[in-house]
Amino acid sequence: MIELQDVDFAYDDHQVLKDVSLTLGKPGQNVIGLIGQNGSGKSTMFLNLVGILKPTSGRILLDGQPLKYDKKSLTHLRQKVCIVFQDSEQQLFYSIVKDDIAFALHNLKLPQDEVVARVRKVLKQLDIEHLKDRPIQYLSGGQKKRVAIAGILVLKSEWLLLDEPTAGLDPDGKQRMITLIKGLAANGQKILISSHDMDFMYEIGDYFYLLQHGNIVKQGDKKTAFADDKLLSECSLEQPWLMKLHQRLGLPLYEHADAMFEDEQLIHTLSAIQ
Repeated sequence: MIELQDVDFAYDDHQVLKDVSLTLGKPGQNVIGLIGQNGSGKSTMFLNLVGILKPTSGRILLDGQPLKYDKKSLTHLRQKVCIVFQDSEQQLFYSIVKDDIAFALHNLKLPQDEVVARVRKVLKQLDIEHLKDRPIQYLSGGQKKRVAIAGILVLKSEWLLLDEPTAGLDPDGKQRMITLIKGLAANGQKILISSHDMDFMYEIGDYFYLLQHGNIVKQGDKKTAFADDKLLSECSLEQPWLMKLHQRLGLPLYEHADAMFEDEQLIHTLSAIQ
């Protein structure tokens, strides 16, 4: 479990996070969304969570213990809480896919047979076995994101932080990302996602925190977090389309788009209208 207690953070005189308190990892919250417009503090919070930045005041606890910032403690932290940056190329170091995925494992000086086994497993898990010998420079943006995620998953971290994971992806890449995240969550991976893509977040999230100017202004499940269209608009965000249909047309509030298209009663009613 990760706890933020009265966390402030400022770059020089610019306050980015303001008195943020929250608890991540409660039962039933495997995929947690941190939503807010660009500049709201999402990425800064992520950098504090992995120890790249340190709170100006307040503290962060992992499994009940305050974070420490010596080299040994940070190494341990980054094996439990790992981040995939918005620009995945920031963390791709080798020219060939399988070599890049194995990079962190070699740094940990794991036995070669374990390195090979872990890389093979994560290649299969992310459905990128066919890419293992490909030069990274020839991959698509979505494929590069998958390779970056693979390089994290081989560490078997408890937490996976995804910063704007759909940025730059085409519709097919976005759908693949949705499928991937749902699969990881189903296998018990704890995932924290930052994004301002509301339809994507509605589709995959269990619980949400709405960040505005460095403050948490709303939190709750999707029925709560996305209900206030006025607040979302003030945060320069758009209400998810399924919530719009629910509030404006009186349709049931579906958990995801497939649930709506599989609702035979709704389809029958719409057909009768036609």
